[in-house]
Amino acid sequence: MAHFVKLNVLDPGHDEIGNKTNRQYNLQLINLDMVVSIEQSYVHSLIFTKNNSTHPIRVKESLDQILKLSADY
Repeated sequence: MAHFVKLNVLDPGHDEIGNKTNRQYNLQLINLDMVVSIEQSYVHSLIFTKNNSTHPIRVKESLDQILKLSADY
């Protein structure tokens, strides 16, 4: 059975927005079974998956928040 968490994922079109403070996020389910690693960057947490290890998924939640959400499941 897959283990999902609901996270705020940075909209792929964020680079087209001139104002960096106006980031758009979409609520998505992330399958933790596909995650290879998660790293904290300056603004986002970067989720590296088995399918795409070169372009991480950028999420709003911190490492601690992701850990807490994953423990709830």
